Amino acid sequence: MPRLIRLVAVLSAVGIATPALAHCHKGIGIQIGGIFIGGYKHRRHCHDVVYVPAAPVVQGQVVVQPAPVQYAYPQPPVYAPPPPPPVVVAPQYQQPVVYQQPVYTPPPIVYAQPQAVVVQKPQPARDDRPGFLALKYMPGMSTSVSIPDGDLDFGTPSFAHSPGIELRLTRWLSLRSDLEFRKDSRTWDMLGVKLSLLPRSFIKPYASVSFSGNENLSNPGKFSFGFAGAAGVDVMIGKYFFVEAEARYRMSPGNCCSEVPTLTGVIGGGVAFF
Repeated sequence: MPRLIRLVAVLSAVGIATPALAHCHKGIGIQIGGIFIGGYKHRRHCHDVVYVPAAPVVQGQVVVQPAPVQYAYPQPPVYAPPPPPPVVVAPQYQQPVVYQQPVYTPPPIVYAQPQAVVVQKPQPARDDRPGFLALKYMPGMSTSVSIPDGDLDFGTPSFAHSPGIELRLTRWLSLRSDLEFRKDSRTWDMLGVKLSLLPRSFIKPYASVSFSGNENLSNPGKFSFGFAGAAGVDVMIGKYFFVEAEARYRMSPGNCCSEVPTLTGVIGGGVAFF
């Protein structure tokens, strides 16, 4: 009995191997193991077949694990700063070192210049002295003066006018000569001396005294002599022109050759020369 079981097992193995050899041999026959017993057999070229025994299958519960669910989240935008501008670096050139030979320069020769002598031209002295020769004309009023019984009495005033001439010897000393014409008489101051009190001022107050001769027109040809005193002021207008005001008092003859004092006030002007 055991032998029969073994035979069946061998036949089973042979039956299983037959398909594997079918693609290499063609025909009908009985083959036990690797020995061909009988039948028709056609041999052809084939390749070696490697038989790999199947792995035993373990029966059990098959657990299928689902694949993990993957969620896709939107990625936030990533800020990329702009690239910095390219920096252009100017090429640096190294200046060549030049060595100069020191040049000796002698110090300049300085010659002492003589000091310039400034000669100032002498300024001419300011000549503000009035002109030497002066001609003048002064109109005015004249009246007689009497003192009867100790009271001062003035006569009727009358028009008088007086041309004159002066020789100005210095700023303060002058010689003068004047004529005075009145209604009924006339007087000639032949020689007078005039003294200026402020010689360097353009306003010159003065005083003078003169020797005079008088003539009454009612008795022509008859003369009397006396003295005349005067006081006044000269206002110099530059070197050549002046204005003069003066009051004179003289002892002059009246009617019938009587001496009657007269008072005369005149104002006028003149021109100077030289």
